Amino acid sequence: MTLDRRTLINASGLALVAGVVAAQPAAAATTVMKSAKRTYYASDFGILPRAIMPKITDGNKKYSRGKIGKPNVQAVGAAIDTAAVDQSDEINAFLSQIANLGGGVAIFEGSIDQLVGYGVKKPIIMLPEVAIWGLGWNKTTFMLLDGANCSVFVNKPGPGSNYHVLRDLRINGNRWGQDFGVLDYTAPGATIAGADAAFTIDKIPKHPANPDNWQYNSHGILMVPDYTNPSAPINGDTYAHFENIIVVQPYGSAAMTSKNGGEVRFRNIVSEGAGGNGIQVGYDTFLSDVTVAVPEYHGFMQRNGSARFTNTKAFWCGQVFERWQVGGGDLTTRRASAGYNIAAKNCQFSSSEAQNCGGEGFLIDGSESIVGQLSAIANNMLADTDARSNPLNHPGIPDSYVSDVVWTNRGTTPAPTPESYPGVRLRGKSKYNNLMVISRTQELQGAGPLGQQAYAIGLDPAGTVKNNISVVHSDGYDGLRVKDIITPMLIALTGAVVQAKDLHASIVNNWIVADGRPLSDAVRQAPLDLHTIDIPGTYIAMGAGDMLGQVPQDQVPGPKYKNHPFAGGMVRVICTEYNGHLVMEATRLDDAGAPYTNIKFSTEANWQGWVQRSRA
Repeated sequence: MTLDRRTLINASGLALVAGVVAAQPAAAATTVMKSAKRTYYASDFGILPRAIMPKITDGNKKYSRGKIGKPNVQAVGAAIDTAAVDQSDEINAFLSQIANLGGGVAIFEGSIDQLVGYGVKKPIIMLPEVAIWGLGWNKTTFMLLDGANCSVFVNKPGPGSNYHVLRDLRINGNRWGQDFGVLDYTAPGATIAGADAAFTIDKIPKHPANPDNWQYNSHGILMVPDYTNPSAPINGDTYAHFENIIVVQPYGSAAMTSKNGGEVRFRNIVSEGAGGNGIQVGYDTFLSDVTVAVPEYHGFMQRNGSARFTNTKAFWCGQVFERWQVGGGDLTTRRASAGYNIAAKNCQFSSSEAQNCGGEGFLIDGSESIVGQLSAIANNMLADTDARSNPLNHPGIPDSYVSDVVWTNRGTTPAPTPESYPGVRLRGKSKYNNLMVISRTQELQGAGPLGQQAYAIGLDPAGTVKNNISVVHSDGYDGLRVKDIITPMLIALTGAVVQAKDLHASIVNNWIVADGRPLSDAVRQAPLDLHTIDIPGTYIAMGAGDMLGQVPQDQVPGPKYKNHPFAGGMVRVICTEYNGHLVMEATRLDDAGAPYTNIKFSTEANWQGWVQRSRA
């Protein structure tokens, strides 16, 4: 393997190499002298990038050497397949000395070659007194070594301050080099040795997408009360600022702050290829210009407190592209992953977008007081069976921590449908949300494939009330695949079908404007028993009428309607309400021989009979 040996000169005159640095043994940082400007360069104290992640090329694919049993992260300048040295102790010693001198800025240089960086096998501890700066995404890289099984950056509260700063660098989580259990590469995907068919958390508590098992995962950035003690209670607030950071291939999440109190700010952050959720947040978190790309699970997960999303984007969530790294071939797995999975109140969105995700674009789960501008584009990938979005007809994997065998190609039962994953879903007792939703499909780009969502909105009929939603739904494909604004029925977790009349109840309990019209005015399909209509609105019945419900179904072509005033044809039923009473008016639309309408009304006892009224 030929490496580039262009030489750079760092601030202290030491020779750095873009592809190679002369192999040197790791050593603790030399004594740090106090700087009048409180700015300290790691290279001045002998801390240089010593790690590289070489790739193997197999046809048009590249993968790390862990696939063939070699170290993923190797020593720069040493013989091939020599594992990189652990620099975490000298880096932490360097930061501690700066803190003891009263604090300052620790600057880590690097190489323009992103494969060269600082190799660590223990967490780098962010101290309140020390701001950690790199020289940019394309220069400063921190790499998690093989088998580290820890997070790269963790916080540590100080005696007088809990403020942390990290910026201008790249974090390589070396996802495929971690060994939580023993990875088995002989299966279609990688499985954890000992995983049984049920895959219960009690037996393998190391799922990369489980926010409650963070101590078994490795994240790019982890903010918890005490990273050495999973049961430590929250003690005071932590304030942190993360800016200009890209996190690639972490085993868990790019960043996890949902277990810590305080205020955390993310600005200009990219998460790419996370094995778990992209970014997990909570407790007064501000995210601005943050993008999550290709996580195996949800893009953004919020589980407590409140958060503000400004100019954020999640795309290809649940689309597992790089299974070849563990012997799984090309795109073989899709998960029911949402772009945004929100289960806490008081969130705010401003220009937030979800595109081409396995499940919903936005899943708002039992949340209150969420305000925002949501753009859901071409999601519903898992349910989309069109060849343009799933050319190899691969099954999906449900997003369930209990039934999901890690990384295996196991299909769902029942199979998801377009109704299963609308662009935006309000689930459970979601209420008081004020949302502006732009929902659209995606035109075919190049050779494709791209999926698309069939429905803009999904509402759970039980408890989803008092929401103010404005929806604009458009089709960018061919006009044939957009079904409607709202799902006609919802598939519950048990697979049971929620009937259309229940969905109508959810409509009238929320104020929804769709393409400029109140959705409560939308025309709906009439139920087979017209007496079950209990929600005001306009209904269309097309089929045979049977007032008493005595005609066998096999003797009637098409749908058979019970308690119907006409023999059949196209009938419009308008149901209105006044002082607690419902009134229905049925009009035959396709029969000039019926010069009348039928009117009936309800009392406290029941519906009264139809009364004919002449059209004249």
